[in-house]
Amino acid sequence: MKMKELSPETNVYVLYRDVRTYGFTEAYYTKARQKGVVFIRYDVDKKPEVLKKGEALQVQVYDQTLGVHVTIPVDLVVLSAGIVTNEDNKTIAQFLKVPLNKDGFFLEAHMKLRPIDFATDGVFLTGMAHFPKTITESIVQSQAASARVATVLSKDKIELEGNISEVLDANCDGCAFCVDICPYKGITLLEYMKEGAVKKTVEANETVCKGCGSCMATCPKMGIYVRGFKLEQISAQVNAALGVE
Repeated sequence: MKMKELSPETNVYVLYRDVRTYGFTEAYYTKARQKGVVFIRYDVDKKPEVLKKGEALQVQVYDQTLGVHVTIPVDLVVLSAGIVTNEDNKTIAQFLKVPLNKDGFFLEAHMKLRPIDFATDGVFLTGMAHFPKTITESIVQSQAASARVATVLSKDKIELEGNISEVLDANCDGCAFCVDICPYKGITLLEYMKEGAVKKTVEANETVCKGCGSCMATCPKMGIYVRGFKLEQISAQVNAALGVE
């Protein structure tokens, strides 16, 4: 659009696979077409080719809409480079215990309800660590993250969730099934001497636990449970719903 503004007689072609005009960016797409910018969608199996004819350049592309091959004489070919994730993202994700999506970008706790929070408390998400975005989007998200952080730092104390895991030491035999399954890495295997023998058990970190219940569902000995959701309590609720005494 800037090129058309500076030189209206210049022909501008955009060869693309997909155009994402979410939000208000549809207006830019419409204005570009009104100014005469030509958009040509190419087939992934018939990618554009840049050819040199003497001192001149040509771009050959198969136009899906017209169903014909188009040859465009050009003075300048500009490649729109894709954005890929940082190679260190996986290491950072493991260190902070936060998830990545299938493309290697960091994944928020909830797309609509917690768009700048991670599942791990105290870590917040913003900018292109999230996904490729415009400068305006990065600024807005950064402002949101700053405001979210301020709600935490402004408090003298933070209350933990009540429904979190609790270990029944009498039942736990330290099989450690719950250690690896915990998505928040909040369970630790312990060994200590008890009555002249080595006793194995686990310990739940209350500051990390989110009460998801993965440990409780995995434990074969009922050695760990989520407060308020013991098997006896759940059975009583089911029986009450079914009218069973």
